[in-house]
Amino acid sequence: MRERLQGNLLGLTAAASVTLLCILVAGAGAIAIYAEAVGTWRSLFLMEQTLALLVPTVKALLAVAFVSGVGLVAGAR
Repeated sequence: MRERLQGNLLGLTAAASVTLLCILVAGAGAIAIYAEAVGTWRSLFLMEQTLALLVPTVKALLAVAFVSGVGLVAGAR
């Protein structure tokens, strides 16, 4: 039972991190589309600041998704 719970926890972590990654990338894309459509320096600055804030977060979530995915696959054996 404990092994099954650990597998579910890894699966939940992998799914949650990938879902959050998709949401963050979609949000950054929406801000980039808005900034390009408006075309003002202020909107482009907002886009640059958003991307500067999101890149470290996305890198960390990508690492969590990779590690939990590998753990999930290794645990399935």
